[in-house]
Amino acid sequence: MRKYRLRKLKLNPKRIFMGLFPIFTWSRTYDSKTAIGDLIAGITIALTLIPQSIAYASLAGFEPQYGLYSSFMGPFIYAFMGTCAQVNLGPSALLSLLTFTYTNGKNADFAMLLAFFSGIVQLVAGTAQLGFLVEFISVPVVSGFTSAAALTIASSQVKGLLGLNFSADTFISTWRNFFLHIKEIRLNDTMLSLGCCVMLQGMKILKDVKVKTKADDEKGNRKALMMQRALWFVGVARNATVVALATVTAFLAYEDIGNPFLLTGEITPGLPAVRPPPFETIVGNTTYTGGEMLSHLGTGLIVVPLVAILGNIAIAKAFAQGKPVDATQEIIALGVCNLVSSFFQSIPVNGSFSRSAVSNASGVRTPGSGIYTGILVILTLVLLTPFFYFIPRSALASVIVCAVLQMVDIAIVKKLWKHSRLDIITLLGTFLCCLFLGIEIGLICGVGIDAVLLLYYHSRPPLDVQYVDNGSLPAHFAIHPVGGLHFAGAERVRSKLLSLQKPPATPAVTDNEAAIPEATAPASPRILVVYCDALYRFDFTFLQGIKMLVLDWSLTGRVIWCDAKDTIKDQLKGVLSDPIFCEKSQLRAHMIPGNESQSTA
Repeated sequence: MRKYRLRKLKLNPKRIFMGLFPIFTWSRTYDSKTAIGDLIAGITIALTLIPQSIAYASLAGFEPQYGLYSSFMGPFIYAFMGTCAQVNLGPSALLSLLTFTYTNGKNADFAMLLAFFSGIVQLVAGTAQLGFLVEFISVPVVSGFTSAAALTIASSQVKGLLGLNFSADTFISTWRNFFLHIKEIRLNDTMLSLGCCVMLQGMKILKDVKVKTKADDEKGNRKALMMQRALWFVGVARNATVVALATVTAFLAYEDIGNPFLLTGEITPGLPAVRPPPFETIVGNTTYTGGEMLSHLGTGLIVVPLVAILGNIAIAKAFAQGKPVDATQEIIALGVCNLVSSFFQSIPVNGSFSRSAVSNASGVRTPGSGIYTGILVILTLVLLTPFFYFIPRSALASVIVCAVLQMVDIAIVKKLWKHSRLDIITLLGTFLCCLFLGIEIGLICGVGIDAVLLLYYHSRPPLDVQYVDNGSLPAHFAIHPVGGLHFAGAERVRSKLLSLQKPPATPAVTDNEAAIPEATAPASPRILVVYCDALYRFDFTFLQGIKMLVLDWSLTGRVIWCDAKDTIKDQLKGVLSDPIFCEKSQLRAHMIPGNESQSTA
């Protein structure tokens, strides 16, 4: 009895640990200069994140404190496990909209459970190294999806901008209710939101203003540099600045003339209680078990973590500056963030393009900037929540609208029209389906449209047939297939090649035209040379079509397979009785009748 020796799988615990926690790699070179860069970026991000998180909690349909609860554990955990310095995990407009879609009419317990299972799904995907699956969602699908989501989010804030009060959860229902309640518009809220939007857009320009300097004025240049940095800081901290000014305005107005604005109201102060996500909850007079809660969340258990993964990997790639992105580690880090955050009463979180852009412009050095951001959010929860009572809802709606409208990708239409017009079908199909059927259904429809177009491309493989009569070889037809030939294009390829056997119709010669030279007519016997050097496989259905093609062609000519790889030869030998193979150097001998014995097997 033979004894087989089993090789033991050698695992390096240190390497695995360092891979899971990159902080122990980059912290070796962490110095004071790097720490200052991270501190500045962390403070700047906090000033952006805090007003955004309050606004996005409202977008998700929950009290403002849940946005803050979702904003400190993510940055902490990503600082230890993340690979991209610019990524900041917290509430985002898109994920808040999806959370609202699946938890509308329910309490925050559903959102916590959604965050918990989103983390589990993301951890499973990361551990199984399923990050490659996001590559099956094309850029037009993602663009159409995000653009429709941006318009849906902006539309949902119309009631906040105008001081209206109605319930709506889709793009269509929002605008239907808007026209039903248009007479209830509050002038004070409308004017305040208009002022906030103008300030937000105006302050956004400040960060791009260039202060002139003079080559021979060192003191003046220092002042110009300080002015430049001050303008930039005011520009990136515009959300916090505008919300603070609107809050002061609402407070003064409240003290003087009552309550002219719709306010955020009471926010529960202090840190959240640490507890497992609830698997039972009560909404009104109805008790929901864990199974009923999961049944209500439905497809959100897959859609929400998938969209979060897409967003995070897209951000990491955008700021990688050409360096490879460890998609698996990014997914695992995101999964741990959602899983742990759910124990702190968090809604689902992921990265945000706007915050990442601010972080990058702030001079962030490492993911450690998230530690400073998390600390500031905690201090806000402990010290500042009583002052948030007077934040006007119209100001928060303005922050959301100005943040999401830049997500609408109009430029891609011009690019697709120039380079790949068929992809416009995918873009518009995804956009319209997301807008009118719902975000999650629209994403599925977009992937389906992509799949149909992919089948369309496969049914029309590039097959340039050339008639060759250059004197060095006998006259013949030549084709150069590339890649793989599959069942979807079998009949089309076979019909195209069989049509070559029919003698071309000779056009009538007019007085102004010369007769077509005989040299342009196909030679007899007919020869088809298939150059296989760039061909790697056939599928079974295509092979059956090849069999019929060779049988039909052999009635009047022959088919020669030139430079075929061994795998292609094996596939062809399985369906053809005597295929003719040769190298390019032997091609002439095989094209002359009577030299079949020279064929190489």
